[in-house]
Amino acid sequence: MISGNPFGWTNPSSWPWFVYVWLALIFAGWLKPVWRWYLRQRASGWPTASGQIEYASVSEAKRFFISTAPRGSSPTYVGELGYSYFVAGSTYAGRYKREFGSEEEALEFVRDSKGKPVAVQYYPSKPSTSTLLESSVETLLNTRPPKPQAEVELFKSALADDSLSWPKPVLWACVGLSAVGLVLSLWVHLGAVMGRRVAPEAFFWILHMGIFVVWLPTVLVARKRVGNRRSKDYWRLVLRGSPEWMRYMVYGFFGYAFVNFALFISKAPTGGGGANPPAIVWRGFSGHWMLFYSAALATLYSAAKASVSVRRCLNGHAVPATANFCSRCGQSVMHT
Repeated sequence: MISGNPFGWTNPSSWPWFVYVWLALIFAGWLKPVWRWYLRQRASGWPTASGQIEYASVSEAKRFFISTAPRGSSPTYVGELGYSYFVAGSTYAGRYKREFGSEEEALEFVRDSKGKPVAVQYYPSKPSTSTLLESSVETLLNTRPPKPQAEVELFKSALADDSLSWPKPVLWACVGLSAVGLVLSLWVHLGAVMGRRVAPEAFFWILHMGIFVVWLPTVLVARKRVGNRRSKDYWRLVLRGSPEWMRYMVYGFFGYAFVNFALFISKAPTGGGGANPPAIVWRGFSGHWMLFYSAALATLYSAAKASVSVRRCLNGHAVPATANFCSRCGQSVMHT
């Protein structure tokens, strides 16, 4: 148990170790997109050469031994386009990769792309260094033949089953309760990590019961959103439409709950904690409270934000009003 100076947000030296871990994970999550944005901005000023897609493949991405994704969630797949291009009489080759949450999305991305022309940006001083801009990839996707109508109707009927009969005010009320529960759980957890009970005893049971209040609609919404589709895509389907940071928040709390529970078991008191549990018991339970409340928040938020007025592709991604294909996964846009 950590002791010493009392916890204070304005005093970083008093923060427990896992706060720094969370900050590091947040920074790492933002670093990759920022770096990709920088490379795209840099490549936008490079010369353009005519190229051609030579091969297209899909593979499962390598995963770390320790993963924050819940067990049974969809693995990440990579759609890869290999291309060739000509500069000053010489032939060069390059690869373009994009990650997806399911194998179906990756396969749809590379569908019918082999042999298609594509614009390639290359580095003037070193023509062997090249990349494909997002605009070039979108143009490539738009030149492909549309997906067979039978498959389109199948996906549309599957997504139609995803429509929720819950009134939006009820969903938003549950979202609010989940957010309050998550904030309170985080508050008491930080206090417990510092060896203090920061909330009255009643909060221990209120936060317990609050999970049942928000978890029942969460389970019903999740079952409605997943339907009869494959279980390996469970979390991708349940959290479809939620912001990326919210999904990573759930995965982070999932991994942390196991670490926290292991620490709790090693230090848990014997013979019960009495009427008012000690700080270590608050810590053990609050780790799971944060997991359940964060999962409920993300699930219910994504369901509440779902709107039939937004044009979407067959994978549920929002697309611009004038687009015929999704720039993220390449699938056709549903026309209602």
